[in-house]
Amino acid sequence: MSKKFLIALGLSAASLLAQATPINLISNGSFESVSLAKGTWSTYGTLSGWTVGPQNVEVRNNVAGSAFAGLNFVELDTSRNSWISQAFTTVVGQTYHLSFMWANRPDQVGANSNGIRWQVAALDGVVGTNTITRWTQFDQDFVATSTSTTLRLGATGTSDGMGTSLDAVSVTQLPPAAKSTVPEPGSLALLAMAAGSLFVARRRKA
Repeated sequence: MSKKFLIALGLSAASLLAQATPINLISNGSFESVSLAKGTWSTYGTLSGWTVGPQNVEVRNNVAGSAFAGLNFVELDTSRNSWISQAFTTVVGQTYHLSFMWANRPDQVGANSNGIRWQVAALDGVVGTNTITRWTQFDQDFVATSTSTTLRLGATGTSDGMGTSLDAVSVTQLPPAAKSTVPEPGSLALLAMAAGSLFVARRRKA
């Protein structure tokens, strides 16, 4: 096989793999834009990628728990209940998937103090109004009704500085319902051909 053909196969395979990897539309979803020493925390009126409510946002590194992803995570009940929001580009009628991790503090003061309200498109709800301290994943699909959609996450419960922790926020576009999420046989054959051709080419060079 010619070198050009092998390159074309490789590029096609890479393209198929890239299509299988969803892109997170949320910027700074794990709150790593802030640099904090381990065992410290601070409150911020601004946070990269996010609009922050008037009561600020608390970012922690190994304080009252540890991050699910990376080093940092946040609490939205600073000294009082607060919120963060972020707008992202969407396609009207397209389905998207919202996901984030939540956990209540090990030193929590009870379920009445806990909870995070999520709002996106025409949907909203509350998670974490319990005493669960392990990281727990929340998932929700939604359909965009505008070319710009806003996700808002806010503390609920008693406003006492002892709220629910948040990390790993993501929004990804789902494939059209008519298309299967499993690669088509032709796509799988192309990947197999590319892998086999590269293997043969390497053996010949050896």
